Amino acid sequence: MKSISGQYECLHRSGIGLDYFTSRIDRLTLQANRQFLFVAQERSRVSHAAKSLLSGQQVDVNAPETQRKGSYTNLGDNITFNFDDGTQENGQITPGGIQIGNNFFEKVSDSTLLPPTHRLKSNMEDIAKGLKIAGAIGGAAVKAAKTIQDTIQTAQGSQSTTAPKSSLQSSNQQGQRNPIAPNSPASAPYQAAPQSPTPQVQPTDNILTEQNAETLFCDQCGAPVRPGKHFCNQCGAKLP
Repeated sequence: MKSISGQYECLHRSGIGLDYFTSRIDRLTLQANRQFLFVAQERSRVSHAAKSLLSGQQVDVNAPETQRKGSYTNLGDNITFNFDDGTQENGQITPGGIQIGNNFFEKVSDSTLLPPTHRLKSNMEDIAKGLKIAGAIGGAAVKAAKTIQDTIQTAQGSQSTTAPKSSLQSSNQQGQRNPIAPNSPASAPYQAAPQSPTPQVQPTDNILTEQNAETLFCDQCGAPVRPGKHFCNQCGAKLP
């Protein structure tokens, strides 16, 4: 009867490939001394890295695992796992591995010390593909960032070039509306020129009265005469 000791794997595939990054792998190692080690991967490396990033922690690509130890016994095709924490699981031995509940653990190596060669090869291929994809995504991200930066700089340059033109146009419009310089005297509010005092003119009658007071009445007939007359209109006498 072939020994059941060795390494077993239960691969929980994500369906998108790159199992090293996107899938979970539970491992079961059966020792020849009836001891076993059960390692359950809690989440994929990608989901764990995303969770670390969202929580503000340093990104960790090492998948978190839970290890459980115990002893096992088998009778025919039946196998019983007695965990050190007191729990127990029953399984069924098949030609290709061990069925435990809904999980099938495929036997991948008869050695209990060295990692399975097929898993090392698969992991290396997935890592190479992942690095290639990351490089392509990173290059596209850098190119997109550079394009956005160039667009912003171009927009800022256009704004800085347009601003002086707008200011100049505004100044020209203001100059057309108000062609007189602000400091020009003509731009000041209109003020009426001060009027020179009107010379006081003495009435002509007063002047004539003072000059010809003696000729206001005729000396001969006493009739009134207008100033400047040389003869009386009433009697014809000569006025002094």
